[in-house]
Amino acid sequence: MPKASLKTLLVHLKYVFLEDNETKPVIISISLQKKEEDQLGQILKSCKTVIGWHISDLKGISPSYCMHNIKLEADYKPM
Repeated sequence: MPKASLKTLLVHLKYVFLEDNETKPVIISISLQKKEEDQLGQILKSCKTVIGWHISDLKGISPSYCMHNIKLEADYKPM
C-alpha cells in the first residue's frame, strides 16, 4: 500500500500507523497516555484486516451504498 497523503488534523488528534512503512494510518487522541496509546495500537494492529482502507475492502457492501451525491442548482458556480 503506498504512503497516504494525510490531511492536517485538529490539535487534539494525531496519526499513528499500523505498519512500519507509515502506511495504514489511524487517528487517535493526543490525550492518551503512552501505555494507553501502545495498548490501542496493539489492538488496532491485531484487527487491521477488518478496517476498510478503500471502498473495495468493504466486502459485501455495494460502493453505490457508500457514496453520495450533492445535487446543485444548474446555474451554481463554485467560488
